[in-house]
Amino acid sequence: MLLRYVVWFALAGCAVEAESRERRIVNVLAGDNYEWSLRDPALVALKLHKMQRGPYEWLRGSAALYWRDVTEQGDSRATTAFGSPAASRVLLLGDAHLENAGTFRASDGTMFIDWNDFDATGYGPYHVEVRRLAASFVIVAGIGAPSDSALPAELSRAVATGYTTTIAALAGGARIGAVGEGASALFDAELKKSKKRGDAGYAVEELAPVTAGVRTLALGDLEPDGTDGVIEDRVVEVQGEQVAWIDRAVAAWAPGKLDAAAATIKLRARRIGSGVASYAAYRYQVVLEGATPAPDDDRVIELKETRDGLAITETWQREASAWNTPAERAAITQQRLQARDDGDGLLGHTQVGALSLKIRDREAYQRGINAEDLGELARTDRAQLLLLANLYGGMLARAHGQALTADRERGYLVIAPLLTGREAEFADEVATLAIGDAAQIAADYEAMKSRNLEHLIVARIR
Repeated sequence: MLLRYVVWFALAGCAVEAESRERRIVNVLAGDNYEWSLRDPALVALKLHKMQRGPYEWLRGSAALYWRDVTEQGDSRATTAFGSPAASRVLLLGDAHLENAGTFRASDGTMFIDWNDFDATGYGPYHVEVRRLAASFVIVAGIGAPSDSALPAELSRAVATGYTTTIAALAGGARIGAVGEGASALFDAELKKSKKRGDAGYAVEELAPVTAGVRTLALGDLEPDGTDGVIEDRVVEVQGEQVAWIDRAVAAWAPGKLDAAAATIKLRARRIGSGVASYAAYRYQVVLEGATPAPDDDRVIELKETRDGLAITETWQREASAWNTPAERAAITQQRLQARDDGDGLLGHTQVGALSLKIRDREAYQRGINAEDLGELARTDRAQLLLLANLYGGMLARAHGQALTADRERGYLVIAPLLTGREAEFADEVATLAIGDAAQIAADYEAMKSRNLEHLIVARIR
């Protein structure tokens, strides 16, 4: 299916246009990775290799290109009959795709599914984010069931229907809770697995197993490197100034989160291999002592470098000054966009020099959804995949609808009037545009998958 769209895009253009598109891709990716390329060109090169693994990895690493394409004046994909100035100032995730959701454990022990990546949050047009979410399902369908020509449109409409139904419910006064057990078989399996791993203390045992009563970092590769040389999961000891960064960050974050004994640092490490867009970011994992010196109550937190979020040209960013740092924005918007504000009791942020760090609980109760699992459903359980698309659409609507816009209105108040009575039309538009978006993503991947991006991007920057 994706190949058919790639061919369609190829036939629609000419050699000059293809060259122009390549320059656009290179320029946007160079800008998006500029600072990281100066600091750690080798990791940026690995990030680009990871993007070249497939169209879904390309989607994950090219959000900046997507937003530039669909919101730039004159771009044919920027037009819609469902926008308004107020609805272009909705608080967005910034990178809504199916792998940016996962499991959480609330303070009362309830396990639930919600969005889990808030690095790119900002204000923008709600309908464009619905399309990006739908496009991620289209790409997974094309990989998992390429011969099912009807599935991409059906999935896109399922996302849109879940979205419009939930917005209407919010406008009608309903309170939409978190997605929990019983919503889908795949979600139930993920919730069960995460609870089991969390109860067993899997995260701290993986990072720093106990040997002869003493915790020691599991330095090295927890997973073998990929055949393309990409680091999959590596634990690296930190030294020098990075130790000082971590200590300062934890000392600034801990008051109000944990008492002094429970916030004592036991071990520090850098973890490399997670994500695509944020692959080259600093991710520090810290083992805290717990209430006692014994290893049984040790716990793990993560300090993740956070950069500036979504900033769309000509979209009024009223609260930009209220977010003093990127990590503060990511932490605050997580609480605004999630269904429950107690999904991570350790959520916080701090600034160490120029380094903005979001801090979160890293216990195994939090686990992401895997796109490969949904690709398998495209082959084996079409009905469940459509159900999941509907659920994802509802989760996005709940996030958009409950959060305050840049104008300090609830999102559903500015979105619902644009959708009421036009739900089917909206679903049709999302399907058409999301398939086109996915086709462009797939075409970009096909054009760049064999190119030397390290030379085109990283070497040029350095």
